[in-house]
Amino acid sequence: MTVQMNVLQRHRGCLYLVLLLGAVVAPARAAEPECPPTTGVEAAAPAPAADEPADPAGTIRWSGCHLAVQANGDTELSGDVTVTTNGRAMHCDRLTYQASTQDLKMSGTVRFEDATMRVTGDAGNYGTDGALFTHAQFEMLQHPGRGVADSVSMRQPNIVELSKVSYTTCPRETPDWELNARRITLDTKSMRGVGHHTVVVFKGVPILYLPWISFPLSDARQSGFLYPTIGSSSRSGATFSIPWYWNIAPNQDLTATPTYFSRRGVNLGTEYRLLTESGQGTLRADFLPHDQLAKQDRSWQRLAAVENLGAQWRMQVNAQNVSDSHYFEDFGQGPQASSTVFLPRDLSVTRRDDTWQLGAQLLNYQTLDDQLAPDQQPYEQLPRLDASGHWQASSGLGSDLQAELIDFRRNTGVTGWRAWTQPGVGYDYTRPGFYLRPHAGWDLTAYQLSGNGTTGNSPSRSLPVLTLDSALQLERAAGSRDTRRVTLEPRFKYTYIPYRDQSAIPVFDTGTPDPNYVSLFSTNRYAGLDRIGDANALTYGVTTRMLEASTGQQYLSATLGQSVNFTQPRVILPGQAPDTSKHSDLLADVDLMGYRHWNLHYELAWNPQYSQTEKSILGLQYLRSGNQVVNLNYRYTRGSVDQTDASTAWPIGRHWDLYARGVYSFLDHRATDTFAGFQYHETCWGLRFVVRDAVTARSGARETSWYLQLELRGLSSVGSGADSFLHGSIQGYSPQ
Repeated sequence: MTVQMNVLQRHRGCLYLVLLLGAVVAPARAAEPECPPTTGVEAAAPAPAADEPADPAGTIRWSGCHLAVQANGDTELSGDVTVTTNGRAMHCDRLTYQASTQDLKMSGTVRFEDATMRVTGDAGNYGTDGALFTHAQFEMLQHPGRGVADSVSMRQPNIVELSKVSYTTCPRETPDWELNARRITLDTKSMRGVGHHTVVVFKGVPILYLPWISFPLSDARQSGFLYPTIGSSSRSGATFSIPWYWNIAPNQDLTATPTYFSRRGVNLGTEYRLLTESGQGTLRADFLPHDQLAKQDRSWQRLAAVENLGAQWRMQVNAQNVSDSHYFEDFGQGPQASSTVFLPRDLSVTRRDDTWQLGAQLLNYQTLDDQLAPDQQPYEQLPRLDASGHWQASSGLGSDLQAELIDFRRNTGVTGWRAWTQPGVGYDYTRPGFYLRPHAGWDLTAYQLSGNGTTGNSPSRSLPVLTLDSALQLERAAGSRDTRRVTLEPRFKYTYIPYRDQSAIPVFDTGTPDPNYVSLFSTNRYAGLDRIGDANALTYGVTTRMLEASTGQQYLSATLGQSVNFTQPRVILPGQAPDTSKHSDLLADVDLMGYRHWNLHYELAWNPQYSQTEKSILGLQYLRSGNQVVNLNYRYTRGSVDQTDASTAWPIGRHWDLYARGVYSFLDHRATDTFAGFQYHETCWGLRFVVRDAVTARSGARETSWYLQLELRGLSSVGSGADSFLHGSIQGYSPQ
């Protein structure tokens, strides 16, 4: 027998119901169909027939084995009772409908389910004011949250109130952590949970009391606390941080990270991010009022933003400032702590189209090295204006113009303006697999200086610059079924620049570039415009590549290059010895990518005059996945760098990940940065521990530190800040 009650309307406080009684199939009581015994197994609500019209909103369907209807309209069903209404299904042993209050009271083994939650209890009540279940177990259906509660109340749409509750996201068979709270409110629309007077219990041990906690019910970006980190430093003492994330809007958010240092105080860290249709920006700030060790306020501010202004104009700002020169030695991570000498502040506006590139920039620096002499500090450029244009005819003839105007400022030494321009003409003869590009330009440079002494305040320079650049690209099929392509790409460039005495010109921003294949083919052998190197030289090089024919993916690249001087160069920088060699350094560059998860990179700069290596970089990487990576590196630069660097992130079994890195300097005869750690992870939690010993001061002082992070998955939906250290220290590391 089935009973259907259709709610038609409410009139003058009365609820009108229509009871549709189905026909009794059996003529005698003894022949009634038998009901299966009630068990703990969930039963699905009976589906309507295919030709039955859909129920209107508010319709209640029920079924049961035994029915009793009183004269006042009260109704009682028993024996495997099922009730469905508005997408909800309820099952119980006994159901009582009270006509006067329109309540459904359920007892026995009570089960409730809708689109977001499943509840099992020993009693329940469902009425016009919502549902209430007592001594219940609950399970979220769109999120791995579950638990037990003295009562589960659903009085408002999408709101679930749990009292005296234990909540976890762990599997039912291994509840390794749980929240024991006086009250938890779950909002199934915003997918957010809020707990009051909550104790975090891990492996049966209470580890944290929180008067208030907010946590997500989905993987979507949401406001709330992130994973806390505890640690210790030999310089700053014990540390504890607990970030809080604020999802302000879809295009902006804020992360506040207060960090307690037992020997210093509390650092207030904040990061604000904004993304708009025309740009993006990030503002970061750290402030530690009255550092107890340094006896002063400590701070670090950073701003990075890009804004498209329209009409192909773009504005960009990158600015930093720290409170004192030892800030990074006390708070920095990785090589930043001891190697940061200058902090740039840069504001620029640029425009680029098919013909012109225009730019205006303001640039200055904050100097952090107290031992750096004033005349060794970089110049401010306030302002820097530059422009370049290029015009190309269909015949191959073309012209170009480059210009720059900079005001160099500093408290010590020569200062002033530098104006530079170089008009030029050229011809571009390009054919498939070949190009020939002769070019002639005229370099004009003028200065307006102060403090230049007896050499004069208005030096200038004028000279021609002639180049002839040519390259060839040959290609052939290789591999089985011609699936590979192998190229041979020789290149030749001749440069002629006559000698001009430039000793009266100060050096504002010019130096010798790092030896590499790009700088080898540069027209000027100096980086910067205070010196234009005289040249009568031929530069030659050859590159070979192996590519996937169908996709263009590169597997192998090998390059060899050198230049030969037909006359000895005479222009030098102050304090630089003349170059008497006929040949430049021999440069080699090899990249092997993606061969059975192996990557190899090798660079070499070899001096043929003295038969010695000037620079060498060797990097070998095995990258199977983001958390299966091994790096072996060696770096050498004559007189300044000679070190090895090995790092790894590797899973051991199903639950363990190991991390390690070691940097050893042969010049200092000691390890400069080492750390080792592990992560143990289960389905619903993870534990990460790292110990580090590193040189963190320019004086060579070392610091030993460690951090410990317990991750309870399901309590935070934004990535862990502790991963940033491993990301920056282990090349290729990206956790799954």
